Amino acid sequence: MNREGIALMKPNLALRTANSDLLPTQDRYAELLSAGDVGATTTAWRGDTALYLLVVLSGETAVSGLHVAGGAFRSPAGEIAAGAVSCVFLKETKAFVGNGKKDDGSRQSFPDVLYGPGPVNLEPARVQGVFVSVHVPEGAVPGIYQGEIQVTAGGLEAPLTKQLTLEVLDVVQPTPEDYRFDIELWQYPYRVAQYYGLEPFSQEHLEVLRPHLERYRALGGHAITASVVEEPWNGQTYGAYPSMVKWIRRVDRSFTFDFSDFDRWVGFCRELGLGDKIICYSLIPWGHKVAYYDEKKKRMKSAAPRPGTRRYRKLWAPFLQALCAHAQEKGWYDQIYIGIDERKRMEKAYNLIDSVTASFGAPLKKAAAMDHFSAGYFPLIDRMASVSVGSDPAKKALEDYRVLAKRRKEAGGLQTTVYTCVGHFPNSFTYSLPAESYWTIFFAAAQGANGFLRWAYDAWVKDPLRDTTHVSFESGDCFLVYPDEPDSAHPQTKSSVRLEKLAQGMRDINKLLFLAEQSPALAQQARLLLSQVRMDYTQQGEAVADEKTRAQLPADMEALRQGLWAMTRAFLSGRA
Repeated sequence: MNREGIALMKPNLALRTANSDLLPTQDRYAELLSAGDVGATTTAWRGDTALYLLVVLSGETAVSGLHVAGGAFRSPAGEIAAGAVSCVFLKETKAFVGNGKKDDGSRQSFPDVLYGPGPVNLEPARVQGVFVSVHVPEGAVPGIYQGEIQVTAGGLEAPLTKQLTLEVLDVVQPTPEDYRFDIELWQYPYRVAQYYGLEPFSQEHLEVLRPHLERYRALGGHAITASVVEEPWNGQTYGAYPSMVKWIRRVDRSFTFDFSDFDRWVGFCRELGLGDKIICYSLIPWGHKVAYYDEKKKRMKSAAPRPGTRRYRKLWAPFLQALCAHAQEKGWYDQIYIGIDERKRMEKAYNLIDSVTASFGAPLKKAAAMDHFSAGYFPLIDRMASVSVGSDPAKKALEDYRVLAKRRKEAGGLQTTVYTCVGHFPNSFTYSLPAESYWTIFFAAAQGANGFLRWAYDAWVKDPLRDTTHVSFESGDCFLVYPDEPDSAHPQTKSSVRLEKLAQGMRDINKLLFLAEQSPALAQQARLLLSQVRMDYTQQGEAVADEKTRAQLPADMEALRQGLWAMTRAFLSGRA
């Protein structure tokens, strides 16, 4: 039958609820079609967000004008208004599966982008994911709620409907401001400006950044990333990454510094409730390179002194003095951290920081990410206010990491986190199982960490809505949100399935930590639950879950959630 004939046939769509810990990829069409509904019932606290995944299966006919909408969730004693129910179609984007340095041109498609409410069109025998979020008001009456999701399309005589059930428990979800467990995602505001063709930190740029960063704050983020040299990571991002502080060498060979972009960025973030931690990268940039404008030569020049040398001190001491004086004037001194990640000779840089900045009161704080780890690093780490260890290095020296986290927790005021990046598994790449993002949060907490770090929030590749492949890293490694179309009149940042599962993990781990503070019995239950977090999941190829993990990891994450709900009910009944 020709395409016109297919279009005239009545669509035979199917609507299912599915497991939000798995991506509804096209190769799973038959599996989803034959499966019954799963995940149609979930649990939440007051002030929480409940997640569901639905799939539309197009059957034998093409479908046009597909729309989705959610109604109010109602219980005998209350209602969650329809406005609190978000229904978003997932958009597929392509990815090379593996490290980008081995890109052979092959691409697979993954439904990772929370794109919009439609309309969308479907070819025959296709899967269309629908991501549903229910934002439970803090004042919601506890009880069992039911709501209905409707899907309409051209040719359908009546909407397809699916009933969802939500149990609201009588405990208030901790707000991000009260989180016991932290999240930090590095931001790349210059990349946002480049993508949309905007002048950095212009009013137009700030208008785009406002909802973009508010999403980060709602996740629990509060630390911000600032560049203090040109290309601190040696050009890892698509497009240039300038310094927010412009270095100028005068004719007399002394240095002066222009903090204009730095002030615009930090000031704007602080208006949004961010920036209680301002991490400045980096005193050891890759290749040690520092670029500056030479007034005498009237051109850009650079120097690359190694830490610990006289040239290094001569270059960096004036900057540190200027940064400290400027930060004190702005009232930001206590929020400034000097960031150095995965670099050698860090102790030499720390010595300089302490010797130069001590005269301003306390020396500037230090933050670092480490991709090599053991107890031998403890003396260096003791000098850091914030340290993050890669998940794979932490696994290889797990007892050392747990000792470190315990020591730093007892010292008070120190941040000890875990991060994931290139090659680590489980992870949060475009092709990772959504369950992997959720697992990451619980894995970090189970080792005693008080937070999670990820590079990066928004270091977009050229066209991420269509292809997330990176030339050097795994697809999606450098961003967890998606941009709007470049020519959008009012751009709105789009979330990802990966980010939503990280956010769910953040909400749930902070529930668990809240409960653990309520009684010794609940604290013991929390420890027992975290002890069940496994790390022996198997993979195929590079950071790709195999079929065994695809079956086991989502089941394990659901068991963690069920354990959390059981703890909550014990708390509410006064039995714990």
